[in-house]
Amino acid sequence: MNRRSGFTLVELIITVALAAIIVTIGIPSFRTAILNNSRTAQVNEFIGVLNFVRSEATKRGMRVTICRRLNDTTCAIDTTSIWENGWIVFVDQNEDSVIGAGEEILKVYGAIPNNFTLRTGGSFTQSVAYLPSGVSSSNTNFGTDTFKLCDSRGVDQARFIAISITGRARVREKVTGDTCP
Repeated sequence: MNRRSGFTLVELIITVALAAIIVTIGIPSFRTAILNNSRTAQVNEFIGVLNFVRSEATKRGMRVTICRRLNDTTCAIDTTSIWENGWIVFVDQNEDSVIGAGEEILKVYGAIPNNFTLRTGGSFTQSVAYLPSGVSSSNTNFGTDTFKLCDSRGVDQARFIAISITGRARVREKVTGDTCP
């Protein structure tokens, strides 16, 4: 009894063709899923940081600020609205939105992934400060200021983090006039 085991050439070609079709269909949707999950993680992290800053201000009975990070101990003080380099949370005893001598740094957050941008306009170009009452003292528009988290897919897939004058951070829908860099 001479039995040979294995695949015929036809079976192998059909298997390779089916695998190629599945990979061709699956990879684009897998890429989209990865981008969506990454975007959601970034939004959740930033809202969590804003909530942390607000709660620390209330808990400590002092102004607590989150500023754009130049390095691990210094806030960026230029006039851009670029937050991609990370941020620093600190107790702002002299209420100048800059880390001074003796002011406690609570947390330092590193840069966000390269395929994302985090920008803002209005009052939050350099920092967001919370008072002991939980109110955002940086919001001078007497309304809502917004952070825009964008990726390579553009404004339709962007997420907008709105901070009201009361200090509440939430994700809002895209509205007319929203843009991404």
